[in-house]
Amino acid sequence: MRKILSLFLALIMVLSVAPAAFAAEPYTLDIYWVGNVADAAVQPDVEAAINDYIEPLMDAHVKFHIVPWDDWKTEVVDVLTDKDSRKKAKMDLVFTADWEYYTDEVEAKALLQLGDELEQNGKEILASLPEGFWNGVKIKGDIYGVPTNKELCVPQGFIVNATRAKEIGWDFENGEIRTTADLEPWLVKYKEKYPDSYPYLMDMNPPGRWVDEPWINDWSGLENNAVAMKMAKGEDGEFDETVYSIFETPEEEEHIRLMYDWVQKGYISPENVNMEKGTAEELFGKGDFLVFTQAIKGNSIKAVEMYTEKHKAEDEPFDVGEIIMQPKYIVTAHTAGSMFAIPKADCDPDKAMQYLNLMHSDPTLVNLMLFGVEGKNYTKLDGKKVTLTDTPWYTVHGGAWTVGDVTLQYVLENEDPEKNDKLIEFAKDATETCCLGFRLNKKKIKDESEAVNAVVKEYFNPLLCGVVDPDDPEKGIEAAKKALKDAGIEKIVETAQKQYEEWKNAQW
Repeated sequence: MRKILSLFLALIMVLSVAPAAFAAEPYTLDIYWVGNVADAAVQPDVEAAINDYIEPLMDAHVKFHIVPWDDWKTEVVDVLTDKDSRKKAKMDLVFTADWEYYTDEVEAKALLQLGDELEQNGKEILASLPEGFWNGVKIKGDIYGVPTNKELCVPQGFIVNATRAKEIGWDFENGEIRTTADLEPWLVKYKEKYPDSYPYLMDMNPPGRWVDEPWINDWSGLENNAVAMKMAKGEDGEFDETVYSIFETPEEEEHIRLMYDWVQKGYISPENVNMEKGTAEELFGKGDFLVFTQAIKGNSIKAVEMYTEKHKAEDEPFDVGEIIMQPKYIVTAHTAGSMFAIPKADCDPDKAMQYLNLMHSDPTLVNLMLFGVEGKNYTKLDGKKVTLTDTPWYTVHGGAWTVGDVTLQYVLENEDPEKNDKLIEFAKDATETCCLGFRLNKKKIKDESEAVNAVVKEYFNPLLCGVVDPDDPEKGIEAAKKALKDAGIEKIVETAQKQYEEWKNAQW
């Protein structure tokens, strides 16, 4: 008996001096993040550094699941939106966006409502994000995603090759360009100086991007925004709250005819109008252009980002600038253009929101997520500037626009140190559209939506790129309009108008 008692007392002493050996392991947050490279070799080093940093802050570790863009729907969205698959998944945080199935995920009841979690564990998020973000991300009054604090106003415009503009005597900053058609005199001069080059580059996302269009960007989630409302207030100071089939409007026909005319005159490269997404960016990187259609962030920030990403060392350097072609409005698609959500899966919502809160308040964590480990993935320069090394984590994940609060981020060495503050400042005088927060529910028009998408891809995308003669009897504007009607565009417009009126009435 004495021997047993002695052993028992010895065990108690061991337990009393070594409690850490029996402590629970930190909780692991499984974070699904869209990116460019899956299972990157540098990932464990970045995770280890983040884990060392956050463990004393919130008793948790992270495990990143970087899923490439092309695989995102099948590997993440399909799991989330299938109830049985979701129950079996370990997912604490997941990237989402209005253009990347956010509405589908909410309709499938795959995401948690975040109101209570934000109040309890997301106070810094609530304090830092402008009200416009919350007005845009709510669905039926509830919040299901936490937006990245980034640019809130993104009008369309032109990135200008300022070097070539100077060569042809064009002062593009003087405000004379108010419509796309106003460019033509300068396209003529450019073509005279560079007869084998093409001055007008079109972004292909969406195909044939039109930068002074009157429509709210990505209003309906249909192919190339086939159904939309007008963005700006009219001359009477009121919004036009009509839902339009945009490809049946005079404005769209006029632009289509202009693009065809410019292709015939040699202003638009035949390589560009093949509608393959990467072609315009490659031509941009070579500097062989005058203007490039793009979404703009103000202060030439997008122009510098594009130049940094696309220009190659072997090409001649060139300067860039911008012309903003739309008024400054806040639209739904931009408020919810980059978010993280908490799935209704095997997860710890409190830990997930605590981590999100750090992403919006802790610059150390933000820059670990964005750039990786200092000295390995990047080198810190003066102020906020960094330079990437040979093993940049920065090129693996989705990008700076997916990481927390951009005002906490470092910037690349050739960027303005105040870039991210200027992104936020740019939106402060922007106006909210009348339909901020509205989203078209396509559940009851699923067949018509799929049919219209197919018609737009077959007929209108080529027309917008100037590939097809607008008067062609088989593929021109009239044939395309008939195909739209046959596909059910009228039912979609009617449904969208009804849903908008119901949504509007519910706001009051």
